[in-house]
Amino acid sequence: MGFFDEQQLAALRIEQMVFHLVGPSPENFVRLEAINPGPFAGFFLERVGSVNSGAPYEFSDASATRERLARISADPNRFQEESEKLAEDFQREHGGATAGGAFLVFRLMAGAEEFFALLKYDDETVLTYEMEEAEGGRKRVNLEAVERTFVQNREALQKSALVRLTPAGGELRVLDRRNQQKVARYFEAFLAAKRLHDDAELTEKLVKVVRDLIRANKELVPPEVHKEANRRCYAAAAAGGQLGVDDQKRFLVAVVGQNLADDHPLVQKFRSALRRERIEGAPVALNPDKVRPPALVRYVTVNQIQIRVPDDMRQAVEVKDDRIIIHDRLDQQYDDTEGNL
Repeated sequence: MGFFDEQQLAALRIEQMVFHLVGPSPENFVRLEAINPGPFAGFFLERVGSVNSGAPYEFSDASATRERLARISADPNRFQEESEKLAEDFQREHGGATAGGAFLVFRLMAGAEEFFALLKYDDETVLTYEMEEAEGGRKRVNLEAVERTFVQNREALQKSALVRLTPAGGELRVLDRRNQQKVARYFEAFLAAKRLHDDAELTEKLVKVVRDLIRANKELVPPEVHKEANRRCYAAAAAGGQLGVDDQKRFLVAVVGQNLADDHPLVQKFRSALRRERIEGAPVALNPDKVRPPALVRYVTVNQIQIRVPDDMRQAVEVKDDRIIIHDRLDQQYDDTEGNL
């Protein structure tokens, strides 16, 4: 998982909930009263769980969104008032060609931990039908369009921010379904938050995770993958492309060069490493600008003789079962003992 771990997800409960109607025009904005989801709590918790990912963000010092959530945390009786102000702030930034829908605010608890979820749900028109008896043993269907709905389709949940307030500010995961790698500016402006890592930094972290994983698990990868871990990671990053919240394994597969089942031990170790780096589920447009390209290849013999070869001269080295052959002429030889002048 991403923002919530499995134990937190299992224990998650809704303490307070409200949604307000928003849209591209001021007349679309409607304040609504907080509700008790009752038997539908599970439905909404599943929706929160479905966006348990996204890019790590942090609030700016002047974030009104953080201040409003902090007031709710300090006094839950202010939930209605502050949720309306949050919706007003969202409506003010929301406009243009954006779709109408519902802006939902949740105060959540998992054990003694408090969280918030801010979700923008796009309206989707659905058809309902009722059946009634007709002649000849047939049934007659009556169709009815319902324009304002909460549906299970993940794509209808367009914008989401999961928040944990901290003394230093807060931890956020932000997801934009329309463009997972680049959150809409109006949503960033509403949150008054900035992304923790740009694409180049995320790519660098992803490369380090995979390279270190391969080097530490020689027995789980083919010999050629272990030998060329750095080269393969750089090539996968330089190939570019976009990884969504559910796609990070594709980078590992590209480096290893073969498909890996979800229960493969290397995949399990990969996900654990992403969690430790706090980038699991973070979408990224691969950018190799901060990844060091392969420069040297190191050969180590059974007697610990080490040979370092520039990457662009690898073709001059031939490795056979019992020896290493360097197809080049000797230019010089000298004592390279450390400290020797």
